[in-house]
Amino acid sequence: MISDSWTYSEEDSQSYSENGYHIFDRFLSDHALDQCQRAIDTMLQEIQPGRDPSDIISPHVFKRWIWDLANEPAVLDMIETQIGPNIVLWSTHLLCKPPNTGIDVPWHQDAPYWNVGGPLPCGLWIAFDHMDEENGAMAVLPGWHKKGTLPIDTNDGAFFDQMIDAKTLPDNVDTVKFQYRMPAGGMAIHHTMIPHSSTPNHSARWRRALVLRYMTADGEMGEQTYEDYRDGTSFPREYFLVRGKDVAHRGLPRNPVLFAL
Repeated sequence: MISDSWTYSEEDSQSYSENGYHIFDRFLSDHALDQCQRAIDTMLQEIQPGRDPSDIISPHVFKRWIWDLANEPAVLDMIETQIGPNIVLWSTHLLCKPPNTGIDVPWHQDAPYWNVGGPLPCGLWIAFDHMDEENGAMAVLPGWHKKGTLPIDTNDGAFFDQMIDAKTLPDNVDTVKFQYRMPAGGMAIHHTMIPHSSTPNHSARWRRALVLRYMTADGEMGEQTYEDYRDGTSFPREYFLVRGKDVAHRGLPRNPVLFAL
């Protein structure tokens, strides 16, 4: 599924470490991009009426193509360079903004509210459509992943209760932010602590992206419950050992029940 031309070089790793993000314009092969786009179209037809298509959580336990993409050896090689050989896949997230829809997602950090701990490598943000500010692509604050956990706005009336306190952000945030722009089939990696935000989709185009998240096999694995995007059925978060050893002896499964060999 990964383009033959894609590599994760030492220079890429250094850029990521310094800035907290790195963008690859070409990640998926042309064939894989076409197949993934078709698979997402099918998923959007399956979605429960009234459910937000921007919030399809952990679809890797239902859809083999997402599981296969998350287990691509080249991807796991990249993750291994950051956290070592014992790798757990704990979350995937399909984020689809239809044309002329969506909301402003304020500046926030991911790691503080994930209910997991230990070394967390970058999240992979894979683009299935051309991404830019017009259709609601992410923006990040370069270098701010080094500032630790930032204060949040505890305003109970806010729709998003993990937004960073505006007094913490730079006054010229719109000037210093880096806006994601990439073609379909591209990929960005960003640190779990980097502040990021996104806008509504103001265009006539879709914005479909998939996030893949990993952690070390001896990390802190908190409980969480998700809903099946197809019918709202609840299911627990699962942690899958996708490379290496179950060093904490938790009995981690190596694949979802549907895909067990």
